[in-house]
Parts: sequence; C-alpha cells; structure tokens
Amino acid sequence: MKPEIDNSQLSIYNLHKTHSKQIMKILITGPHGMLGTDIIKLLRKERDLKVIEAPHEELDITLEDEVSNFISRHTPDIIINCAAYTNVDKCETEREKAFKVNALGPKYIAAAAKGCGARIIHISTDFVFDGNSERPYVEGDQTNPLSEYARTKLEGEKNIQDYCNSFLIVRTSWLFGHHGANFVKKMLELAGHKKELSIVTDETGTPTYTADLAEALWILIKKGCEGIFHVSNEGCCSRYEWAKYIFETQGYNIKVNPIKSSQYKRPAIVPLNSTLNCQKLTTSTGIRMRPWEDALKEYLNKQK
Repeated sequence: MKPEIDNSQLSIYNLHKTHSKQIMKILITGPHGMLGTDIIKLLRKERDLKVIEAPHEELDITLEDEVSNFISRHTPDIIINCAAYTNVDKCETEREKAFKVNALGPKYIAAAAKGCGARIIHISTDFVFDGNSERPYVEGDQTNPLSEYARTKLEGEKNIQDYCNSFLIVRTSWLFGHHGANFVKKMLELAGHKKELSIVTDETGTPTYTADLAEALWILIKKGCEGIFHVSNEGCCSRYEWAKYIFETQGYNIKVNPIKSSQYKRPAIVPLNSTLNCQKLTTSTGIRMRPWEDALKEYLNKQK
C-alpha cells in the first residue's frame, strides 16, 4: 500500500456530461518521464478511461498553435501536465528554454484546456519557496524563488491560474522513480566505484516516490479537488541523511562526509529548507502519505 486512504471520504469525481456512461479522456504531457510513466501505468488499470499520450515528438508545448490544435482535436476531459525542464543548474544558462517549457507551455495548455472545457492538473515544485522558513511550507505561504528554474515554474503556476478556470496545481519535492535520472540512482551509480563521498547536510526536504505521487494525484482528481496542493512523502531529511540511508540499506560501506552547501559550488541557488506541509491533502482526501523511508525501501527492492 502506498498512500493510506480513508475510503469513507473517497468519492469518484463525476466528469460525465450526461446521465449516460461515457469514457473519460485524460491527456498526459511528458508521458515518458519519471512521473508521467507511473501515472500512465496507474491509469491503464482503470476502466472507462482513455489515456492520450502527448510526448514531445507529437506535441511541442512551447508552440501555441500546435498546443491549441492538438488539444482541440483530442478534446480531453482532463490534462495532466508532467512536461517540464527540470535540470535546475542548466536552467541558469538555458533561460529561454526554461521559460518556454516551464512558463509558456503551461500558459498555452491552460488556454487550450479552457477552450475545450478541460480541467488541467499541473505539477510544480517545492523550489518556489526560498527555504528561510523554520517550518514546513503550507500552500498559502509567500513564494520567493531563488533560481531560474524556480522562477519559471512559479510563472507557470501563475499562468495556469490566469488562463484556466478549472485547475489543480500540485507542488512536490525531491522526486525519485524508476523511469528517469534522480538522486537515488546517482548515489547507487557512485557507490559502484567510490569509497568516499561528500554530500551537503544543510539542504532539507522530503524525498518523494513517483509511484506514490501518481496514486495521490489520481485520488485528488477523482475527488474533484482544485487549487494548490502540496504532495510529498511523509517526513524530511538532509541530502546527507538521504545518501547515508541509501548506502546503509543497500549494504554499501562508503564514507559519507557532511559538507555545507556553500562548499558545493553549483550554478543554481536552491532553498535550504523546502519541506512541504501536506495537511491540506489529508484533510481534503483522507490520504496520509507513507514515510519516505518506506517508499525508498520499496523502490530499492524493485530496482534489484
């Protein structure tokens, strides 16, 4: 079991336009990415659903006319936007690309969604906050992005809200999954040929398993939730603690040295604390996300 669900609070979101049974059409951008793959895997198990994959080869979300034509042709009930430019450091030098994908793309998708009466689900990031809070961030806290990646993602959020009437924005954090590059895979790769590593100890957040996030998203959709929600696994850790846990559970004898983020030179500035408060998710749906340690153990077992 992934997220814990109180079934007494769970109701199916009714998207039928008439009293007759209809097939719900869900269009997914970024379907081959880490999260998109898990969402599609989950939705394929559902009945009375038609999943429309929109990979970059078929839909360039940075081209307004292409987005409008593609969405009007398929007339989806729901659009899940998983497409994003997520290389935080490269966004600092490839600013135009970051803006087009993370800010303009959501704008075009939102406008097209409104045009065909679709609801849009948009994935955002914990990095929209500056990390100065001493507590986990709630949805209404003041945003203050520090990097180009974060600024473009926040602009994307604003465009979703400005250009579509029916939306769900989900902020999440520190994703790991089976279908893309992530911190866990990187640590395991390094463990194959390194005896000693230095990992930052003053960046705190919550590792989140994409399989768990996909399930939570689907429940939010079925409940008809709208607005902004924070969704991550439970608990928090530093990147140093995360790496130590990975190596210990896998039996690697690697010396991990704690360092400050100021000692680790990188192009982008990232928040020191980006832990998200997910109480709104629990209150609205009955979901309580499992601890990140439990999710990581399942991930590692499946990776073997």
